[in-house]
Amino acid sequence: MIKDNKNITICACSSREFLPKLKVAQAATELRRAGYAVEIVADLCELAITQPERMAEIAQTTVVGCHTRAMKSLFESAGAEARSLVDLRANSVGEALKGLGIESEELLQSDEEILQQMESFECKVGTDAWYPVLDREKCVNCGKCHDFCLFGVYSLEDGQVKVAQPLNCKNNCPACARVCPVGAVIFAKHPEAPINGGEAAAQAEGTTFKIDMNAVYNEALRERLQHRRASVLLRKEGKR
Repeated sequence: MIKDNKNITICACSSREFLPKLKVAQAATELRRAGYAVEIVADLCELAITQPERMAEIAQTTVVGCHTRAMKSLFESAGAEARSLVDLRANSVGEALKGLGIESEELLQSDEEILQQMESFECKVGTDAWYPVLDREKCVNCGKCHDFCLFGVYSLEDGQVKVAQPLNCKNNCPACARVCPVGAVIFAKHPEAPINGGEAAAQAEGTTFKIDMNAVYNEALRERLQHRRASVLLRKEGKR
């Protein structure tokens, strides 16, 4: 149970809304009533790329947001180590608050200012920060993700796999996660576990992570053809 850290950062996941606005607003309202200093950020995935130094600051707070395995790996990708993480994606507001030592039988009506702040966040569906992070506790540096990726997202340096060019990633393509033999590749914005880091939920349901390799390679072939067509079109336009 987390009690000592009175600074809270909540990721609103504004582009995908895996955390509904009302849910985030309710959590923030209750936390502020309980005496916590609460900051709401639009998207930690975007901050990790654009402002990694902010991630180091946020890591000193209690972070409320996505699945804890995804958030832990996200902070590590930005060179930071999160102090404490609370999963609001898999848990109800009441369950998340209980993990912070707050008992709330009835949730308050959400603060209007918080809802207005949520509405002000820019929504970037289709162009938001979609990219993989690696669970270093699971990764065995086999390089399958590196060999499979068509867009140069990964690098192999001194035998270690790294997400070197995250912005090269094809939006909504999680194919590399499906070829990882140990499930170490995480896409926080994916709707399904365990790709999104929701490993505990998948295990609780008694499911396993099965790979349909035919589907994976067919998906990769489609991506390769689309990429080739786009390159040819750009060359043709450049000659005009």
